Amino acid sequence: MDLLDGNPFVRAMLMQNVTTRMTELRTVLGRSNVPERGREDVSFAMTLGKQGLGPPWPAGPQQATDWQIGQILKTLREADVCVLSPGAHAAVMAAASTLEPADVVTLDRDNDIHAPIGFVVLPEPVVLVNRGGGISDTVAFGWQFITQHQVLPTSTYPGVQLTTFMDRDGPVQPAEWRMVVAQARANHMPLPPFVPDGMYGLRGDRAAAERPMPTSPP
Repeated sequence: MDLLDGNPFVRAMLMQNVTTRMTELRTVLGRSNVPERGREDVSFAMTLGKQGLGPPWPAGPQQATDWQIGQILKTLREADVCVLSPGAHAAVMAAASTLEPADVVTLDRDNDIHAPIGFVVLPEPVVLVNRGGGISDTVAFGWQFITQHQVLPTSTYPGVQLTTFMDRDGPVQPAEWRMVVAQARANHMPLPPFVPDGMYGLRGDRAAAERPMPTSPP
């Protein structure tokens, strides 16, 4: 935590993630039928609201990033920590490969997750393709139970905030990343071994399971 709290390099990376995601959503909403005056609220709700922050929304990406860092530090301070053995890791990866997107929306956090705040460390990084097409190596996950905030209409849901961490010294080492790591060390602000890579929000009340199934016409 000492290498994370106040680290300007980590903060810059997280702020870039927030800025990129908000820009993507604004572009999509600009082509939608969402009323123009409500698009900014919707974009915040789809990012920070899902992650557990309620309105009033922050003034910009700097304040949003400060909030995210506070959430990550809270997880690291209070989490039940679990380190997977190599054998358990193989079993977990095999089980994860069978999951479909529909399985996630039936998440019941109170029955499916063993602790309200947790942190899982993998015995070796898992190389993943990100939403934008880039590659990263994920080595840990942190989570905490939160309340999600949505707008149009205004509503709240039980949710889970999930943060992924990549391996600073893992197998994915593009030139740009090596340069950032070197600059951070040269400035006596080295990156932590586990670098926050992204924050997400999952609904945790089996929402999909409770929706009425469509009926066939007689």
